[in-house]
This record gives sequence, structure tokens and C-alpha cells, in this order.
Amino acid sequence: MNRLRRTFRLILAELNTPSAQRDQWFLWCAAQMAHSMIGVVMAGALMFFIPAWWAFATAALGYALAKELPDFLHERSWANARDCVQDTLFVTAGAALAVALKGGHVTLFLAAVFADAIGLAWGAAVRLKGVGNAR
Repeated sequence: MNRLRRTFRLILAELNTPSAQRDQWFLWCAAQMAHSMIGVVMAGALMFFIPAWWAFATAALGYALAKELPDFLHERSWANARDCVQDTLFVTAGAALAVALKGGHVTLFLAAVFADAIGLAWGAAVRLKGVGNAR
């Protein structure tokens, strides 16, 4: 049981350590897709209890206020602010995906997928070139 507790504490410590993966484009892309999935899961779970648009807003704003704002306040820098905004935008796109899937909104679904794809392409290109967040 102690081993499980230590493992759980290590996982929580890693999750609570902000990282922009400035030099590793693949890890950054994987992390951003994980943020999108966080948005899908949060909004999807909330839609069992509240209407879809409220679930979308609650997931996006709740994540920004509960996770990214404390991360920014922990280390106040322009690079960290950009990372927090990027993470929040990917969570928001994920929440939009959940709302689109539940309501059959094809346009919203395509917009969310397009936003994720553009964000991933831009972020990978920045990290491959070594500019922007990478420096």
C-alpha cells in the first residue's frame, strides 16, 4: 500500500510541475492532445448533470482557474503565461468536441478538430525551428 501511495504522490508531483516541453516537439504535441482529452472528459462528465453549453463553459473556465492560474502564479513569466494559455485553449477545444459529439453539431466538431490541428502544427513548427516558446 505504501508503494501505491508513493507512486500516486510522484504522479501528482509530476502533474503539478508546469512544463512547456520547449525543446521536444513530440512531447509537446502529446501533452496538448492530452489537454484536449481532459476537456472532452470534463465536459462529457458535466453534461450528465448540466446542459451542454454550461458544461463547455464550466470545463474550460474551471480548468483555467483551477489548474493553469495556480501554475502561472507559481512561476510568473511570459513563457509560462503562453504555456498556460495554450493548455487552456486545447482543453477548450476538447470541451467543444464533447459538446459537438453530444449535440450532433458538425460545424462545431470540425471547428474544434481544425483548431486542434492548427495548434499542433504551429506548436510543432515552433519547436522544430527553435523559436517562440523554445527560447
